[in-house]
Amino acid sequence: MSELRPRLERALTAWLPWQRWFGGKGRPVDSVAVVQAVELVDQRASGGPLGLLTVAEVRFTDGGIERYQVPVGVRTTLPDRLAPAVLAGFDGCVVYDATGDTELNSLLLRLIGQHAHRDTLHFVPEPGSGFSGASRRGLVGRTIGVEQSNTSIVFGDRYILKLYRRIAEGVNPDLDAHRALRRARSPHIAALLGAVEGTLGDAPATFGMLQSFAAGSAEGWEMALTSVRDLFAAPDTAPDTAGADFAAEARRLGNAVAAVHADLARELGTGQVDARDLSADMVARLDASLTTVPALAPYADRVRAALRALEGRVPVQRIHGDLHLGQVLRTPRTWLLIDFEGEPAAPIAERIALQSPLRDVAGMLRSFDYAAQHQVRLFTGPSGQLWRRARQWAAHNRAAFCAGYAEVAGFDPSAQQALLTAFELEKAVYETVYETRNRPDWVDIPLRAVRRLVGES
Repeated sequence: MSELRPRLERALTAWLPWQRWFGGKGRPVDSVAVVQAVELVDQRASGGPLGLLTVAEVRFTDGGIERYQVPVGVRTTLPDRLAPAVLAGFDGCVVYDATGDTELNSLLLRLIGQHAHRDTLHFVPEPGSGFSGASRRGLVGRTIGVEQSNTSIVFGDRYILKLYRRIAEGVNPDLDAHRALRRARSPHIAALLGAVEGTLGDAPATFGMLQSFAAGSAEGWEMALTSVRDLFAAPDTAPDTAGADFAAEARRLGNAVAAVHADLARELGTGQVDARDLSADMVARLDASLTTVPALAPYADRVRAALRALEGRVPVQRIHGDLHLGQVLRTPRTWLLIDFEGEPAAPIAERIALQSPLRDVAGMLRSFDYAAQHQVRLFTGPSGQLWRRARQWAAHNRAAFCAGYAEVAGFDPSAQQALLTAFELEKAVYETVYETRNRPDWVDIPLRAVRRLVGES
């Protein structure tokens, strides 16, 4: 590894900024150092790969540091299917991102089932899960390309192994939440089967999580888009009578989210925070956003007033932290919530902090709004009519979600109007920053929400 390391570091310096899961896009990279490299297998003598799990530490010229997991393969002869994953070639060898290597992927699955140890890494089957690597040798792992911040490998539509790309010190909140919900026997998560755990420096770290794969499931976002599209195609039809009315599913989804919140509260505890502290944090984030999104300025005073209107004590608990329609799957039996990781760029301590469950509710309500307005951009027809029908669809399904949440939680989130509006405003302000940086022509969607929430339209 000593000879490979400097060459790999140079290759990663050029390669990392182009990966979809790299969080430092737009920030000049000062240096990349491989700070950890664990050998999984060396089959080069028989024509196979050398497999390593590496951690690359990226230092930026602005002083920031981020660490990323890069599974690395080394072969003397590279199969054509791995050509897009090449990092570098030297000394008769090819070095590549190994997440597409079926041999190394299968090895990871077996190591978890065997409760194996490799240097600082521990491959851990979840106690009582019944998972064993001995009978999994015939399963071929394939990566799925829809994720933005991690890489997941599906094995024969039976298992899914998520490899966390951004590595931080501490147990990943995704694994922590799934273990809590497994203890609670929640029906609204995919079964947790195992993990890849280890250390980063002297602190614990999570490198991967294995779950059952929800074969045949549908993503909530795609289901919602289909519903909106059907409504737009029937201009004289009300949302509740359209061919793909989503309200019944939105209601069931509200049930599922409330049930998950209840289980997290029982397993991981609850607390209270002062609403004034909550609003002060929100106002600070608003003020920081104004330099990036000058279009927020005309509404800033009214947003601050809405945020500062919060008072009293606010109940808090562990929540999902990044809930939207892309984080839920509809199986033939029920809704599943996925990806409890939160914002990978935030410190783990911040991501596991107790928060109001209404923050998750607000995230889902904003997602209904986004789904409706997303379709307006793709549909042809009188724009005024489409915007009106988009608002109808969003209001119809937002109400159904809140009603479903109330059925399980025992309280209607929409009745806590000041707090829910504050969380929606916080989310919409965050969205304006995201869209300004990534899709400037989409920033009107969250800006329209800000105007609505402060009572302008």
